[in-house]
Amino acid sequence: MMDKWINNNTISKILSLAIAVMLWGMVHLDAGTPSSTLTVSYNNKVIDNVGIQASGLDDSKYVLSTMDTDHVRMEVRGQRSVLTSFFADNYKAKLNLSGLGAGTRTLLLEPELPDGVELVSMIPNRVTVTIEEKQTKSFNVSVVPKGNPDTGLQLGEPVIAPQTVKVTLPKSQLSTVTAVQGAVDTEGISENFEQKRVKLRAYNKMGQEITGAVIEPSTVSVEIPVTQQAKPVPIKIVYSGDLPEGLALSKVKANVKEAAVYASQDVLSSLASFVTATVDLSQFTEAGTRTVQVNLATPAGSDKIEPGSVQIQVTVVPSNQVTDVERTLYGIPIVLQGAGDGITATITAPTSKTMDVTVKGPQDMVSNLTNDDISLVADVSGLSAGQHEVTLQVGLPKYIIQAGKPDQLKATVNIVGPSAPTVTNLGNENEPNPSGSGDKGQERPQERPNGQGGYSDANSGENAAAGDKTNPHNGAVSPANGTPENSQP
Repeated sequence: MMDKWINNNTISKILSLAIAVMLWGMVHLDAGTPSSTLTVSYNNKVIDNVGIQASGLDDSKYVLSTMDTDHVRMEVRGQRSVLTSFFADNYKAKLNLSGLGAGTRTLLLEPELPDGVELVSMIPNRVTVTIEEKQTKSFNVSVVPKGNPDTGLQLGEPVIAPQTVKVTLPKSQLSTVTAVQGAVDTEGISENFEQKRVKLRAYNKMGQEITGAVIEPSTVSVEIPVTQQAKPVPIKIVYSGDLPEGLALSKVKANVKEAAVYASQDVLSSLASFVTATVDLSQFTEAGTRTVQVNLATPAGSDKIEPGSVQIQVTVVPSNQVTDVERTLYGIPIVLQGAGDGITATITAPTSKTMDVTVKGPQDMVSNLTNDDISLVADVSGLSAGQHEVTLQVGLPKYIIQAGKPDQLKATVNIVGPSAPTVTNLGNENEPNPSGSGDKGQERPQERPNGQGGYSDANSGENAAAGDKTNPHNGAVSPANGTPENSQP
């Protein structure tokens, strides 16, 4: 029976039509009508800190120096699926500076949003900017070495090329530039330093780097010589021998005033305050001007001295043609000498422990004197406990004498023994004095002309024969001739 229905052509057509109508209905029911059966969802979204991007400014002439804010807050709207597919950096606020020059102005911002997103609000939607004109100025370059070279070596003056560069900045910043510098690492180097490209930076007076500075050229080449450590030391002229009778020194002048002593730091730190050039006076047998080459004395422990010798111009004249002049040197320190073990000696007067000394001699030699050329010694050898007035022994260069009375310089000294109390015996001529000195001071040789147009004391012959003496004031050879001729401390 069923087979007959299925095989019937009319029944088959009816069934096919029914199935087709059913399928059509199912398809249209599933798709529906948008306007009446489906609703699209739209959402709002807030994006904070959207960056402002400026463009269009002529960077070769101007710079955007200030902007009252660098970000905005956006509220946008769109389908949820669209909003969730973008990140915050897909949203931008554009600032167009095309054609603008120097000045301050308020400009409208232009939002830039992803496709399918619309702007609800943007706060702020305007921004106030200041545009400055760039200026260029030339500066000298300096290079700062960082670190010390090997022991016994020192860095010389850097040689920089080029020595000047141009710095471009807004006018307000350019005026704050105080230095254009580069830095190089010189720690532990043992030979001449060379670096072809040293980066330069601009700094203000506080030593802070000024960012944004355009430096042309931005690098320089640097060479730094490395030498042995040296110390500049004054040259003092000292004398040996004597001039023939009837002649006297008029002028003595060296062609250089300083020498460089090369040595280790320990030697340099303990170096005397001068180096000496010794002139042998016995080689000058007649009046006139003569230039002699004299070697400098190399200090003990030093490696070398430059120059090794100096040229000294010596003028000798007849003794009767020498005109002596006087000069006072102020504040010469008084040095105590001769205190025994357990004895304490203190200078109580003058309270400054210094005195002024007036000297006399050839004008050229007197004018070149310094305080280091003169020594004042208070010899307290053998003095008993108490207070004593001691005549000072004056050490002077050769051919220089003390003006006035030789015993006019006195100091009051208080002597304290290991067990005896302080006793004042100033002016007590009955006080025993084993050394022959005391409240009247030690006897001092009478100064007299040396018969050669110069001056010395009674021991001048002994001093000249002995050569340079040690200056009791500073423990070094006295400048100008190194011989304290008027005293025997």
